[in-house]
Amino acid sequence: MVRFRHTVLWIVCMLLAAGTSAQEKQEAQDTSKGKVGGAVPVVSFKEDVFPIIRKHCLPCHAEESANPSELALDNYKLLKQGGKHGEAVLAGKPAGSPLVGKLAEKPPFGDRMPLNSRKKVKEGKAKWLTEEDVKTIATWVSQGAKDN
Repeated sequence: MVRFRHTVLWIVCMLLAAGTSAQEKQEAQDTSKGKVGGAVPVVSFKEDVFPIIRKHCLPCHAEESANPSELALDNYKLLKQGGKHGEAVLAGKPAGSPLVGKLAEKPPFGDRMPLNSRKKVKEGKAKWLTEEDVKTIATWVSQGAKDN
């Protein structure tokens, strides 16, 4: 009888362990499919962030452009290098990253980006990044601002 209980206990433990490994396998699959912790999609610099930068930022922040901040965003290396005001991105800290802050309605310094003429801003015709684009960049920074 004791041996039977040990066998049943062993079977229960094995089933619980098998259930945990199945859960771990599912979490690994979620991560490989672009999810962190099974919920938040992984944001890629090359596929998600750089297209936003190319469209909205490079007209002024290309390496060969003269811009007051001296921040070039042509590629990941230049972005990480920063500009006259220091680092543009603080990995894991979107609230402290100037790149994210400059996209906000009230940036920590200077004008909101992308730059619009004062006339367009006054007339309400300014074009800013969408909330989704800003969230994409902020999420990428919060996930470590990787060159992925």
